[in-house]
Amino acid sequence: MALQRTAHDACSRKIHCVRKHYLDDPFVTFFAKDETIVNSPLMNRGTWLRAMAIENCVKGFAAAAGQPVQVINFGAGMDTLFFRLKQANPDFPVRKFVELDFADLVAEKERIIRRHAELSSLVQSEYVIASCNLYDAKGVAEVLKQHLQSGIPTIMLAEMVFVYIEGSVTTELLKTVMSDVIGLDTNTMLVTYDAIEPFDRFGKVMVENLQQFGAEFKGIADFPTTEAHAQRCRDLGFKTVTAVTMKSLYLSVPRKLQIGLNKLEMIDDWEEWNLVHEHYGFVVASTEDAPLPKLF
Repeated sequence: MALQRTAHDACSRKIHCVRKHYLDDPFVTFFAKDETIVNSPLMNRGTWLRAMAIENCVKGFAAAAGQPVQVINFGAGMDTLFFRLKQANPDFPVRKFVELDFADLVAEKERIIRRHAELSSLVQSEYVIASCNLYDAKGVAEVLKQHLQSGIPTIMLAEMVFVYIEGSVTTELLKTVMSDVIGLDTNTMLVTYDAIEPFDRFGKVMVENLQQFGAEFKGIADFPTTEAHAQRCRDLGFKTVTAVTMKSLYLSVPRKLQIGLNKLEMIDDWEEWNLVHEHYGFVVASTEDAPLPKLF
């Protein structure tokens, strides 16, 4: 299926980003099917930006919670975040880290983990990978109830996942998980990364290209802007919300860090960078009336 291919493609593309020293990820090669893909500097910079922003959200949330937290990673694919966190800090305060995806991807990832001691040695009782259908909110909730506990601070991650699903479905999914699994009075954070702005010239081409690949952004028209994503979060009960384009997010990266990235690779066409990254959005929302984690 096309969505499974996108999971493998994202993993394979990350290898070039790692080899260019943007990211420290010794685990990505275990999951990649193609190690020959070469990214443009623009793509490497974007991969670094979202990977670090998500990782820093999880670290910041855990640090502020004051107790071991729960993590839900929707459509996790071949993501290596759990392994990176545990390698960097074996005592990282996570009670449960649950990854959800298609059954075939889950089975494949489990096989890879068992086959490599570098991965299996990091897997303890706090790591869970489970298959489910994100269209079945009640079914997802039942799977999560087997591993998560109500009332425990929980962060939900969805990296380039919800845009492939109708907005009404993902809204119901979030609503159900928050009410039936996490608990409405529980400290909860949501972090999403999705394509946006499908109606201008670039956006239309972006959507058409994906359709030719065999996939479809079924939810992009339901939440076409960062403002629409932010409003959904507020409607779901999140009190503190930041929703920005990836272009804006990059502008928040300290200048010293940007200079270091330029030493890895130069981006010659910043006009193209801005155009592409105006069409992707990053959302961080919290049910707490408190400052959000510092991303950079």
